[in-house]
Amino acid sequence: MANCTYKFATPSNNYTWGFKMFQAKRWALTGVVISLTAGCASQIKSEVDAATQALQSTHATHAAQVSQSLQTVQAAQAAQSAQAQKALDDLNQQVKSQSDVLKAALAKAVPDHGAAQRLEAAKEAEKRKMVEVNISNAPEWFLRDETGPDAIYVTATEGSVDMQLSIDMAMLSAKRLLTNSLGEVISSRMTEFASQTTSGDDLILNKEIERVTKSMIAEVMLNGYTRDRIQVIPNGKEYQTYVRLRYPTDELKKVLAKEIKKNNIMAAKVRKTKAFEELEKEIEAAREQKAANQAGNGESK
Repeated sequence: MANCTYKFATPSNNYTWGFKMFQAKRWALTGVVISLTAGCASQIKSEVDAATQALQSTHATHAAQVSQSLQTVQAAQAAQSAQAQKALDDLNQQVKSQSDVLKAALAKAVPDHGAAQRLEAAKEAEKRKMVEVNISNAPEWFLRDETGPDAIYVTATEGSVDMQLSIDMAMLSAKRLLTNSLGEVISSRMTEFASQTTSGDDLILNKEIERVTKSMIAEVMLNGYTRDRIQVIPNGKEYQTYVRLRYPTDELKKVLAKEIKKNNIMAAKVRKTKAFEELEKEIEAAREQKAANQAGNGESK
């Protein structure tokens, strides 16, 4: 085989140049496409970013609105809750007030024996306390009995918010006590006189003795007694007055003898008794003692 080798035809110069032009245009077109694709992607990205920002802004605004709405709802709920609580408190107060009124009405309508006993016990305790206070505040001379052969003493005490009234009341009580004491002494002596007469059951004499006794008590109360002691002390909101009256027995004996002597019925019968003789001796002894005391006082001066 002389020449079996196949030889491809060599492209001409024109063909090569055309091919190169085609390649160049293709690369240019590819560049344009790439450029356009890149520009479009950038624009799309910008639009996406703008849309994202707008969406975020809208979301933030919506979230703020939702938060404000929530706060408004919560404030309204709190106000409603406070109003409801206040209304409940007012209702409870009204119920309590009505309950108290009802209890008071029931207490008045239904007697409470226990309360009455407690009140009575409280009054008794207050009385005991007042007694203890009065005893502790009483002057020493008030509780001492100095009645003897020479004089009769009585003491009394009264209290009042007015000082003068307390003094007057104490004096009145003391005079009443003195009247009782003098009455007992006079009655005792008159009974002794009557028992020593020849006829102890003489009705006329007994009536006369009773009449003279009453008149003597009135007379000796008008004359002879003296206020021996007086003291006014505060006792809470009151004035407490302590007084002591004195009546000399020698004056009482003089009045007794005088009344017997001037009474015809008694003079005829009583003056003969031993008791009347002893009375006159006592009067004379008291007169002599008084004269001796006066003489002694004159010498001491």
